[in-house]
Amino acid sequence: MHSCCARKIIVWSLCLIFYLSHSILVCGSSPPKHLCRQDQRDALWEFKSEFPLSGMAADEKTQTWRNNSDCCSWDGITCDPKTGNVAELNLWGSSLNGSLRSSSGLFKLQYLHSLNLGSNNLAGILPDFIGDLKYLRVLRLSGCNLFGKLPSSLGNLSDLTVLELDGNGFTGELPVSLGNLKQLTKLLVASSKLSGNFHHALLNLTELTAINLVSNQLEGTLPSNMSSLSKLEYFDIGSNLFSGFVPSSLFMIPSLIHLKLERNHFNSLLEIGNFSSPSKLQTLSLGGNRLSGPIRIYIKTSRSLVSRPLFWDTLRDEVDFSTFLHLKSLTFLDISTLNTRSIVDMSLFSHFESLSLLSLSRNTVKFSSTLHLVSPIGSLALASCNISEFPKFLRTQTSLFNLDISQNQIKGKYQRGYGVSQD
Repeated sequence: MHSCCARKIIVWSLCLIFYLSHSILVCGSSPPKHLCRQDQRDALWEFKSEFPLSGMAADEKTQTWRNNSDCCSWDGITCDPKTGNVAELNLWGSSLNGSLRSSSGLFKLQYLHSLNLGSNNLAGILPDFIGDLKYLRVLRLSGCNLFGKLPSSLGNLSDLTVLELDGNGFTGELPVSLGNLKQLTKLLVASSKLSGNFHHALLNLTELTAINLVSNQLEGTLPSNMSSLSKLEYFDIGSNLFSGFVPSSLFMIPSLIHLKLERNHFNSLLEIGNFSSPSKLQTLSLGGNRLSGPIRIYIKTSRSLVSRPLFWDTLRDEVDFSTFLHLKSLTFLDISTLNTRSIVDMSLFSHFESLSLLSLSRNTVKFSSTLHLVSPIGSLALASCNISEFPKFLRTQTSLFNLDISQNQIKGKYQRGYGVSQD
């Protein structure tokens, strides 16, 4: 009896094994199902049809798209593996030529997390419907020949972390609604035609690590409480029309590494922070402003913890450039055209070990024959610095690849490997 039951169990077990093996083989040999949803493929195909073939069709990723294939396998497309929704659309540099319509199939891709259409010719305005892509986290539209005002609907993209709109022709002000983008880490709208002020609403974006608004037409003064951007690492507002004070709160942001304020109209008191802890600042660019009032640097000493002001008064020739010694991490320093009659002593920079770019042009500079700079300077600008002899310290600058000593009064003849010998 027991042997009979045992035989039945063995037979049933063998049958089960055979069935499972057959099922696996059948499933493994069947063609894979398309991941892409029909509505998503239709939207992509509609978007493709909005851009006629150009003479550079070979560069267009959309030319590899086939309507009878899985759209999740198309170039530039990434889908959510669970839902089949298009999550990423990356057609950077794909030679798209035509404007974005309000009725574009693009705006039917409601589940996009990342959109990159940079380096295409999308000449036209950016439609308000961009704000309907509410799941966007990354929006990159740099170098697209877009123009007109930035739509306020950008403020609807509450999950956005990267907004990259460099190299377009946007006009008008930055929308106040950008202050709603509480997750934003990068705001990049350089090389455009923006005007208006630096909105206080931007100070609500406390997750920002990078702001680049260089080469626009922004004006007015900066807010006094810039330190609310406590995670900021990169801040570039060069080549604008900002004026007034440079707020000391900028220098009090502990994470700040690159600060570029050159070629503006800053024309009053400059207060360089409170150095209660070592500064991380590597880039400081102040050149081409009108800093003509008293300049203060507040230093909190480690013993007394008392702030003491050091005054630069460019009107009284009392600029103390040694205050930069407190910025130990500097690799890039531009203090050209400071509108001062004070003399910059090059010996100051013998204390820096990491400087790779130094610009002192259009200031009066002096240096001794024994000067030695230990930092590996690659670019040095000393144009219009009232120099009358060739700087001998350059002989030891083995990393130097760019040198500007134009518009000086240097005399003598060149001697190979030695510099200049005087007649």
